[in-house]
Amino acid sequence: MKNFLDLIDPSLLVEEAIDPRYENSPFRALKNLPAKQKGKRYEEITEHVLRNVGSTVEKPQNTDHDRIIDSHKVEIKGSTLNKGTNVFSFLQIRPAQDYTHLMFSMFYPDRLVIMVMTKNKVIENIEAGHFKKQHGGNKAESGTFCYYGDAESLLALGATYVNGANLE
Repeated sequence: MKNFLDLIDPSLLVEEAIDPRYENSPFRALKNLPAKQKGKRYEEITEHVLRNVGSTVEKPQNTDHDRIIDSHKVEIKGSTLNKGTNVFSFLQIRPAQDYTHLMFSMFYPDRLVIMVMTKNKVIENIEAGHFKKQHGGNKAESGTFCYYGDAESLLALGATYVNGANLE
């Protein structure tokens, strides 16, 4: 069996540099986690913050939502800024799942912003083309959508800031 090690361009094996905006950020470690671990950590941080502002946070009833927050079934999506841009990636948005609200946790280098949108607003934004099909282009029917944006763009689409207890 041939060893291909000598044929690899060494630059392909160098660890990717961290986004410099996160170099001294409290969220630096999140940038380097694998996607699945990142998602779990985003959920845990969001839960912890919401509990500390007085929200009631309970375990989910099924795998179609992440938590029950103030009696609402909530799917949590978190993200750090995409490298080289000023937007966040919110992936795997599935309107067919059993949730009433979609929560966006945005881990800016210097702050955490949490916003929430009702499922009805999510569906309106899918129908309006603001949330794009994630897999297979416009003709695919995976039922999975994504959104690239920030707090200001989410506000314009009908999301609201979470500032304290009692999700509305």
